[in-house]
Amino acid sequence: MTDLNNYFNLGLESTNSPIENAGMINVFRTPVDTSSDNLNRVTFKFPKTGLLTADSMITLQFVNNGAASAGSNITLNLANGAIGAIKRTRILVDNKALVDLQRPGLAEVVKLYSRNTQVELAENEYAMLGNQFRTTVEENGEEALDTTEMRFFNGDAAAVGFNRDIISPTVANNKVYGIKLKHLGADFLEAASLPVFLLGHREIVLELEFHSDCREYCVNPNGGGGPAAGDVSIQYAKMELVSTHIMLPPQVEESELMAMAKAPVQYPLLDTYVVKGVVDTNGIALGADQVQSYRINAQNREVHNLLITAVDTTPAEFRTIANQRSNSLGGDKLQLKVNGQNLFDKPVQDQSLIYQLTTYSEDGRTLKVPFNAFRCDSKSLANYRQSTNPLYLDYRGGFHYIKVDFSNANSGVFGSGTLMKTATEIEHTLTPATATNPNQSATRDVFFYLTISKLLAIGASQINISY
Repeated sequence: MTDLNNYFNLGLESTNSPIENAGMINVFRTPVDTSSDNLNRVTFKFPKTGLLTADSMITLQFVNNGAASAGSNITLNLANGAIGAIKRTRILVDNKALVDLQRPGLAEVVKLYSRNTQVELAENEYAMLGNQFRTTVEENGEEALDTTEMRFFNGDAAAVGFNRDIISPTVANNKVYGIKLKHLGADFLEAASLPVFLLGHREIVLELEFHSDCREYCVNPNGGGGPAAGDVSIQYAKMELVSTHIMLPPQVEESELMAMAKAPVQYPLLDTYVVKGVVDTNGIALGADQVQSYRINAQNREVHNLLITAVDTTPAEFRTIANQRSNSLGGDKLQLKVNGQNLFDKPVQDQSLIYQLTTYSEDGRTLKVPFNAFRCDSKSLANYRQSTNPLYLDYRGGFHYIKVDFSNANSGVFGSGTLMKTATEIEHTLTPATATNPNQSATRDVFFYLTISKLLAIGASQINISY
């Protein structure tokens, strides 16, 4: 039996506001309901008991399949760890999509590194997610990955390798990781626990789809020897849903069920979904401007923020953060037209202001990543010393997340965002500055993460989800 004490923390963020007549807390360990190695997919059915809390999570374990790399230093990426393995998350309530989020790890990087410092992540999230990202400044002023202070690294500058959490061919030797639902798109559980006891005979299902190419989420700091696409896989049959539930006294549940028979129970929440695009700077000369224009139709929904990420279309061999990266494509100039009016008086083009946009969207919390991890334009490359260490070059320009805030001074789920009555127009001007680490003259996928207001209404005979 897996020992959960190593990484399970009963924080119960959703109980910061005390629940009247709350009873004890139960933890249920639910095995996989269905799984498919061919589809890289598993499903779980939630226990319909009490209130589902934010500490509910899934556990998973990896195994090394590659004969050539069986003795190598393959482990999870150092940006978001085990979250990066998940390609899509769906939570279905009575077969209606409550959550449907693709590549949740990219959006979660912003939350992880705005709410925590690198040291806090290394200490608090290491046991659960496996991420270990810490940097330092060398005596000559160059930035570098801190190979002496990180648990993963052996500290040998001549041949840097991992000495912990290596994914081996023997499953029993590999670590069991835990990913909370709040990292998979269900962060609304931090605000209020979900009353699953009201569902009765109706099912609530968690469906997870994983990347088939392990280079999306696995790394080898030595480089030059893998991993290959199929070197690492996930043990689907051994996964578990570990859900925490606040138990309510029988008389409280009975009164709530009687009230639901008269009027549906309303559960407002913030949800995130993805709109896909393409950015094509292939063949654009370094220093030349390339204008990318997009139109996103939010279908009259209330939008709170928009996250823009540029991701490699095909994962390659990386040493630190794998393909869990949002690539800097050089200099930025950004303008949005919302409901027919320009969002900014003039296009935002200073990199410090671009960075500050993300800070505004995170309630004043800054993205705590190295300077060159976010900024990789002609000025930063020319004015700041650039190390030639491959570990540094691997994450340079890989944390260029742009998040635009649409919220107002109001509070709550509804009424605090912007109702998108027309399609939002985005004009993003890019100026490539380098062809290596990262290659800024290439075609990449662009993911637009929209956070919107959503209402789940649980009635006695039906469930409705509206916007």
